[in-house]
Amino acid sequence: MTPFSVRLHKAMDLAALAHRDQFRKDPDIQLPYVAHAYAVAYLLAEHDCSEEAVVAGLLHDVLEDRPSMADAVAEFGETVLSLVRQVSEREKYRQGEKLPWRDRKAAYIEHIRAASPEAKAISCADKIHNMQSMLLALSRGADIFAQLAAPWAEQVARFEVLREALADGWVHPLLARYDTVLDALRQEVAKHDDSENGSAP
Repeated sequence: MTPFSVRLHKAMDLAALAHRDQFRKDPDIQLPYVAHAYAVAYLLAEHDCSEEAVVAGLLHDVLEDRPSMADAVAEFGETVLSLVRQVSEREKYRQGEKLPWRDRKAAYIEHIRAASPEAKAISCADKIHNMQSMLLALSRGADIFAQLAAPWAEQVARFEVLREALADGWVHPLLARYDTVLDALRQEVAKHDDSENGSAP
């Protein structure tokens, strides 16, 4: 496992500052967004990824959410900056308007398909934690379906397409973790669909 270092400590501090006023999309608890950055970094460290990847995992959303902090990310070196850029949405806004969710996610998937192995690891860990967060919210009985930017089945389909893009030229144990969580999510979708159709008890 990647050892803790002063550099990692500084990256944790920067992530906390960058996301200090943000919260996760959770319907029943107000969870500081930085918990996501820490979880992504932990997954990467747990799978013996390089310190560069772990640092980039901590900072993976900074360029999207706090573009003014680009110089602070660059202080961690060109490799970290490149990795964060690779896992960031290339174009989130156009002429001051936020681009449609479907267009942004489709472009992200194709971008990740051609990304470096370490960038794919970061993206994989990012989505693993997002899916786990959905599952935990569902286990608490939270109604997360109403908060999604697209229908629930479409969200799952996006995770499936991303899984295929991640595996394009990349083999890694993180993919097995991704598959396990995605399977659990499919099962929850099936339960939800059954409940809506009146076939659940």
